[in-house]
This record gives sequence, structure tokens and C-alpha cells, in this order.
Amino acid sequence: MKKYLLDTNILLRFLVGDVPSQYKISKKLLEDASQGKVSLFIAQIVIFEVDFGLVKFYKFNKKKVIGMLESLVGISYIKIDNRDIFKKAIKLYKDLNLDLVDCFLLAYKKEKSLKLFTFDKKLQKAE
Repeated sequence: MKKYLLDTNILLRFLVGDVPSQYKISKKLLEDASQGKVSLFIAQIVIFEVDFGLVKFYKFNKKKVIGMLESLVGISYIKIDNRDIFKKAIKLYKDLNLDLVDCFLLAYKKEKSLKLFTFDKKLQKAE
């Protein structure tokens, strides 16, 4: 079975559908994964890049971005680094006035029983 590490652009094309030919290819790849024909992997950094692209490039509002991120990390047939931490981070992202990276740090430190060391005042307050 072929195994693929997905780049951000594959996920953005799938989520946004702005390049029809690339959307079709990315959709087929995910369908193949859902049928067990290929294995797909998403590195942690790619989730952050997807968030960045949806917010900064596509200018989607936070609610829409959160919905897309929840859908993405909810796809069970894709292996995602730190999926459970991302699920918690996305919930924090929904509830707090922080970016996804900060919410991930909060979820990660809790999961790993760590103390967060930061100069970011907003993040210190959230802790």
C-alpha cells in the first residue's frame, strides 16, 4: 500500500475547492484513503499552515476556520500527529481569543503535565 505525507496545499485544495482540477485529485486521494487503498499522514506543522492559510490568505472568519479544522482532524482514516491534542486545542481556539498555536501550547502542556514558560501576556492569562 502506498503511504503519503500530505502537504498543506493538498488539504487547502480539498477544503476550499478553489482550484477545481486539484480539488478533484485531493478528493480522490482522500476517498482512496477512506477505502483503505492508501495511507495518509499529516504532520503537526501542516495543521498550523492550514489554519494560517485559511485565515490570512482566504480571509475566512474564525468560526468557518474552526469548522474546517474540526472536520479535518475528525477524519479517522488519516493519521495526524497529536490528533487528540489538536482536538482540545481547537476547542480552546473556539472559546478563547488566542491563535491556534497558543491554544495548541495550552492543550499540549496540559496533556504532558508541563508548565508553560512564555513572555506572551495574553497566553499567561489564559494559562
